[in-house]
Amino acid sequence: MPIIFFLRAVMKKFFLLSILFLLLFFSVDALAITADGWASQNGGTTGGAGGTVVTVTNAADLEYYAELGTTPYIIQISGTITIGTGLLEISANKTLIGIGQNPTLVGNVGFRNRDGNIIIENLNITNPYAGSSYDGISLKQEIHNVLVTKCNIYDCGDGGFDITNESDLVTVSWCKFYFSTSPPDPAHQFMCLVGSSDKQTGDIGKLRVTYHHNWWANNVKERMPRVRYGQVHVYNNYYSNLKTGGYCVGVGCGSYIRVENNYFNTVPNPWKNYYTGETDCHSAGHIGWNTGNIFYNCTQPTWASNEYSTIFTPPYEYTLDDAADLQAMVTAYAGAGTPYPPHWLETVYGDFDKNGTVDIYDLDTFADYWLGTVCDELADADYDDDCKVNFYEFMLMAENWMLQ
Repeated sequence: MPIIFFLRAVMKKFFLLSILFLLLFFSVDALAITADGWASQNGGTTGGAGGTVVTVTNAADLEYYAELGTTPYIIQISGTITIGTGLLEISANKTLIGIGQNPTLVGNVGFRNRDGNIIIENLNITNPYAGSSYDGISLKQEIHNVLVTKCNIYDCGDGGFDITNESDLVTVSWCKFYFSTSPPDPAHQFMCLVGSSDKQTGDIGKLRVTYHHNWWANNVKERMPRVRYGQVHVYNNYYSNLKTGGYCVGVGCGSYIRVENNYFNTVPNPWKNYYTGETDCHSAGHIGWNTGNIFYNCTQPTWASNEYSTIFTPPYEYTLDDAADLQAMVTAYAGAGTPYPPHWLETVYGDFDKNGTVDIYDLDTFADYWLGTVCDELADADYDDDCKVNFYEFMLMAENWMLQ
């Protein structure tokens, strides 16, 4: 190697080291999830970021902190907490995150009317009582800016996760939805309802929801999701082992659904028409799909015109994974107790924000990981899988610095 190129390489790495140590010295931010999809709009969704961190192990403490006005809290949930047949009403500026082995909420996770900026992460959620009042998660009455990610939602008597009554700006990502062989109500194995009624015209312009990298799995029959009125973005989801006789995406009254790069594996019906021409409904639903979806051992529906070129365009940035990768990726990483897939599966090491370039913004993120001690929290930066982020990873990042 000519000496000039060697010196340039040394100077580049020295410069990066200097920046890294400055960032380490001045950075006080803990690692925090960034909301994407519709939840990134209207100022974004940060939950309890910046608030007090508390750990709860019982329903009384959970209800106290979760329902405590607009004060920001990061509420760590340990063990199994039974809410019972009542309703937890989470208020604004809260993060609920599971820690330890199998953190579980049993009961109905709800929200205080018209509140928002709420994150739910890494939890098992079930509501094993038969009846129409027993959802897993219920967003009702104008709840806005909500992110639900890395959760297992299963065996709920009514809906697994329903979004209704003018709620808006919601992202559901990296979740697993399923029923056991003994569900609470064998006649009602439904999961994700968006919009409760054709008569609910106040939902027009609301119910904007993103579903990505979710796994609708064992014994789910319908509503993955089933939509009225909303603008719903369904991309990079995996569907498998579903109950026979149902459908995946329900296209209801006045809905606008964008379907991109999903994998429908041996499903009974990838999408179904729910418009019947009834007087309560002002218009049929609309669905548009790209060519990146996979229909394995099932048939792409032909009843609908493809409105992909005219359906809404999401106002946020997102990256589509190849549908062929979803079976391995989503089954490995969706649900509680699993890490997010490392960023380098989609881009080069060090490009944490996946914008195509390793730059100063990525270095700031790297500084948060530097010499961390909790293995599970380092997965997105620990390239050699030794539960450390150190000079090995830093040199990888330096090699990719500012490459296009």
